[in-house]
Amino acid sequence: DEYKRVLRGEAKIVLGTRSAVFAPLKNIGLIVLDEEQESSYKSQQTPRYHARDVAKFRCSCHNALLILSSATPSIESFYSAQKGIYTLVTLKGRYGKATLPKVSVVDMNEEVMDGNFSNSSVLKELISQNLVNKKQSIILLNRRGYNTFLSCKSCGQVVTCPNCSISMTYHSANNRMMCHYCGHSVPYTEECPDCHQHTLSLKGAGTQKAEQELLDLFPGARVLRMDADATMSKSSYEKKLSAFANGEYDILVGTQMVAKGLDFPNVTLVGVLNADQMLYSDDYRSYERAFSLLTQVVGRSGRGDAKGVAVIQTTTPESEVIRLSAMQDYNTFYKGEIAMRKAMLYPPFADICLVGFSGENQGITLKCAKTFQNEFINIVKDKYGDMPLRIIGPSQAAVYKISNKYRFKIIIKCRNSKEFRSSINQVLMDFSKKKDFNGIQITVDMNPQSFN
Repeated sequence: DEYKRVLRGEAKIVLGTRSAVFAPLKNIGLIVLDEEQESSYKSQQTPRYHARDVAKFRCSCHNALLILSSATPSIESFYSAQKGIYTLVTLKGRYGKATLPKVSVVDMNEEVMDGNFSNSSVLKELISQNLVNKKQSIILLNRRGYNTFLSCKSCGQVVTCPNCSISMTYHSANNRMMCHYCGHSVPYTEECPDCHQHTLSLKGAGTQKAEQELLDLFPGARVLRMDADATMSKSSYEKKLSAFANGEYDILVGTQMVAKGLDFPNVTLVGVLNADQMLYSDDYRSYERAFSLLTQVVGRSGRGDAKGVAVIQTTTPESEVIRLSAMQDYNTFYKGEIAMRKAMLYPPFADICLVGFSGENQGITLKCAKTFQNEFINIVKDKYGDMPLRIIGPSQAAVYKISNKYRFKIIIKCRNSKEFRSSINQVLMDFSKKKDFNGIQITVDMNPQSFN
């Protein structure tokens, strides 16, 4: 219905998620991408478009202005601004009388020695003060569930999903162990599925456990949890945020959905639990994402007249990413990150094409990946011998198996040129005729948001 309203010219302004970039406006003058660094602007399903690229294309067609807005721009966008391809406009102060919060980095290695495993003494004291002063607090833990994995004290095995190569997560709400990839779940039991000893132990902490610990520490506090599990029902996200804005809760604990784009003048404290888990992944963007998330969540504090504070809890306080996040120093972070990107030939200095292979037979799927790579190399040598390429793989995907399908990947560092796309397309067309590889899904993703 909304699409038809726009098509008839009854709506002059379109507001929406990434699909709104396709709204059938006939005379576009302006497109704004707020929080332009967000990975959710890239579709993870076919067609694997990026809303930023579509917006640039449409603005070019309509001779319109494109605004990419962010406190922590993507490295690629800021590089274009530094090169003069984009115009850089900087806001150097907060709105009104608001000032940036004071940030403390707490070494959890020392806190554990004193018996503080989740909430540091500093964070507990600040939350207590906020409760007395009737101010609100936001606690970020970017992992849902109660415990993040289960391991056996006898044999040391971690309980994994039978369908996926990923650990099961314990959820206290229904007392079940669940896989966050395929949805498989089983009732919680202390019996190890490998050695059958009753010595399973819950490890790690998710938002459900953080919520319970806050309730135990502050019995009179009104705690609200927001994560994918707590906001599944229709309109629950909006209702919970409205309730927090109206002062019905004292503490908001949640995943990254509580970190960005929220404006609560009564929030004067932000706490980040287990900041280290954001830093480590097989993705070259891990530091950029960690810096962005930490910077954004710190910015939720002190947005009104009252001064704000933030606490980042970490076991690696020497981390440059955490230090610069605490200082809100994007420019210094960018200089280090862009130097690494250049040395390793990552975007914006090259494009990355991820070719993924998924099939029920491990051997045939790997053979398909190797054959694809060889045919692609032969086509490039035959037609485009001077095409600059670096090919890595085939190798196992980070999550090797999902829903009983084995996954392999080829990473190609390239230039996203017409010749490159033509070569990939020719191999895909040839493979559609190969009966040996029927049932194997091949996906091509240009500049993917992750290598999972």
